Amino acid sequence: MKNALKKGMVFILLSSSSLWGQSTFQTSQSCDCIIDTLGLASYLSTLSLSEDSPLSIEVEDPTSTFAVLHGYIDGTTPDIVDNFITSYPEVTTLVFMQMPGSDDDEANLEASYALYEEGYKFYLPAVNAYDDDAFIASGAVDMFLAGAVRVVDENGEVGVHSWSDGVNEATDYPEGSPEHQPYIDYYVSIGFSIEDAESFYYFTIEAAPAAGIHLMTESEIEQYKLRTCIYSESPTYTVTQNENILTANLSGATYQWVDCENDNDPIDGATSQTYIAETNGIYAVIITEENCEGMSDCFVVNSVGVEKVRGYEFSIYPTPTYDYLTVTGEDVSNKLIQIFDIIGKELAEELRIDSLDENNVKLDVKKLPAGTYILMIEQTIEKIVVK
Repeated sequence: MKNALKKGMVFILLSSSSLWGQSTFQTSQSCDCIIDTLGLASYLSTLSLSEDSPLSIEVEDPTSTFAVLHGYIDGTTPDIVDNFITSYPEVTTLVFMQMPGSDDDEANLEASYALYEEGYKFYLPAVNAYDDDAFIASGAVDMFLAGAVRVVDENGEVGVHSWSDGVNEATDYPEGSPEHQPYIDYYVSIGFSIEDAESFYYFTIEAAPAAGIHLMTESEIEQYKLRTCIYSESPTYTVTQNENILTANLSGATYQWVDCENDNDPIDGATSQTYIAETNGIYAVIITEENCEGMSDCFVVNSVGVEKVRGYEFSIYPTPTYDYLTVTGEDVSNKLIQIFDIIGKELAEELRIDSLDENNVKLDVKKLPAGTYILMIEQTIEKIVVK
């Protein structure tokens, strides 16, 4: 039986991201971006690191706040990780030293997700910071992404490449093939947006063949968000702007978006990391961390209500609708489709997407309560009201 409270009307058009007010991602400074590695240099001098042995997690004593990882990830890694988590509850920071990759992808994703759930800080020193080189490559990069806080020194060595199943390489499968999905799903499960997950994944498989390696540049480390923060006692908080969508680049903090034109008056309900402006104006975010608080620069939003500038053309019907919407557009089944509430929180679990054919998809919005939502397809935005 259809729920009469969930019929929706679609209002067209807010804006297209390709031509208005964008800024590129920049890792944010943070006063809480502190790794607990006191005594690391002296402890490393006592270890014999090896990239040619299965993963080891070295801890100096039960009261230590850091652990040192080295070796390749294999089928024994999940048990090693579980034992480590149980045995060393005082550890907050994992130092990645010599980690060339994985020979068991399923074990890698299982162990990495277990580390993610513990909320550890991950640290990759510069390649030549200590007598033993530090580096991560291939599957070890996937593990590193599971860190709640990820600190990468300048000149940190990060190597990526395509994968191979012994017969085919990842690039032999077209974009959107199910063979790619386990990796993308993993990135999403550890906190990446679908867009960021797909962007990083397809970058890695195109960067180098399975038998090669590509060392990521500083700009690539920034672009694909391997580094979550940079320590500063008095941080400057940065924001990425995509039209009328403003996103604080620092995760894991407390947020309050404000109206810069009205004495920085707080905007009711705008307390998510992302804010979607409904009206043109000038906005900023106040970020509160455990040890400090500060406000970002103010950002001008002037694209709301722009009538005819679109990056991707599509139509939505029927309107009004009960429970379902059909979206029609060229190759839409392979496009990124996202839905947000009006204060910018993505509602991925509340939106079910079924592909009808290449150019048509059906959106199930039955789980959405009454309210106003933003539907975004390939960065083109529509406002949806569900009643």
